Amino acid sequence: MTSLFFRSCVLLLGALLLCAGCAGPALRAPDPEAESLVWPQPPQTPRIQYVRSVSGPSDIGITKSWFRRTVDTLLGRDDAEEKILVPYGVFADAGGIYVTDTAARLLHVFDLEEGKYFQIRESLKDELVSPIGVAVDGKRGEIYLSDSVLRQVFVFGKGGKYLREIGSSELFVRPTGIALGGEKVYVVDTHLHQVLVFDTKSGELAFRIGSNGSGQGEFNYPTNIFIRNGLLYITDSMNFRVQMFTMDGTFLSAFGKLGDGSGDFSKPKGIAVDSEGHIYVADAHFDAVQIFDREGNLLLIFGSSGKGSGEMILPAAMFIDEKDMVYVADSYNNRVQVFRYLREKESGVRIEKPKNAE
Repeated sequence: MTSLFFRSCVLLLGALLLCAGCAGPALRAPDPEAESLVWPQPPQTPRIQYVRSVSGPSDIGITKSWFRRTVDTLLGRDDAEEKILVPYGVFADAGGIYVTDTAARLLHVFDLEEGKYFQIRESLKDELVSPIGVAVDGKRGEIYLSDSVLRQVFVFGKGGKYLREIGSSELFVRPTGIALGGEKVYVVDTHLHQVLVFDTKSGELAFRIGSNGSGQGEFNYPTNIFIRNGLLYITDSMNFRVQMFTMDGTFLSAFGKLGDGSGDFSKPKGIAVDSEGHIYVADAHFDAVQIFDREGNLLLIFGSSGKGSGEMILPAAMFIDEKDMVYVADSYNNRVQVFRYLREKESGVRIEKPKNAE
C-alpha cells in the first residue's frame, strides 16, 4: 500500500510539474524608467533606450507555479540559486536569453518559448569550471559553450542535454569568446592570441586566424567576437583596438588606441554590431559602452559607473539581436542590462559623429 501510494504521488508530481511548464511567460513590462532613460538626452534625438535589467527568471516573466514553489521549499531549494552572480557571456534570440556565470560556474538559460528557466552545470564527464562564451545555432537549437579552464567547447541540445565536444586541451590554451557563422564556430583563444575556426558538423579544426603581435591581423590577448553580415569583429584587448576580418580570416581594418579619453580604450571587452553597422564596445575600465562607425569614429557613449539603471560596474561581453536589443553583461552588478537601439528608420535620424569628438 505504501509503495502504491508513493508511486501515485510521484506520478501526480510529474504531471503537475509538466503542466506548470507548459505555458510561456508573459514578459514583464519594461522598467518604469525605460521611457525616460535614453542617450543622448533631449533635445537631441535619442538613439539608445534603457529597457530592463535581468538578474533572475522573474525579471522576464518566468515564474514558478504555486506547486513548484511549494516543492522547492520542501526540498530546501532557494530562489537565490537562480540569481545571476557574475555574468560574462550573453546571447539572445527569439527563443531565449543565455548567460554564462563565472562565479556560479554554470550557464543560465531563460527559455522564452517554453516559459521555463534551467541551468547547465556539467558536460558528459566534467562539471563546468569557467564558462565564458556562449552562442546558439538558431536552426538546430544547439548551444555552444566555451570553458576557459577545461579548455573545451561543449555543445548542448535545446533542453540542455549534452551532445558533443569541439576542440581539446591540446588545441586550446584559454578559449573565451565564441560566435557562429555559416557552418563554422569561431572561438577566440585569449592566451594563444588566435581565433580557432571549427566545422560545426565534423568538429574538425578548419583554420586559424592571427598570431601574437601588434601588426595587422595579429592579436595581443583578444577576448570577444561578434559576427554580422559576413564580417568578424574582434576585441584585440591588449592592443587596445577592434579588428575586422572577412569570414575566411582576411584582415580588413582596425581602429582604437590606449587612452582615457572619449573614443580611447582601456579594458575593451564586449563587442557587438547593430543592424545599421554601428560597432559597440564595452570597456570594463570606463564602465560604459562606446559606439563607433566602421572607420572608428566615436558616435555615442552610454552608461556610467554605478549600480542604478543604465549604470555599470565592469561590463563584460555584449550581444545585439536581430531586433537591435542590446544585452550587456554587467558583471559586478550581478545582472544583464538590456537596451534598445532606436534605428534610423524609426526616427529618420542616423547616429552621427558628435561635433566635439574631433
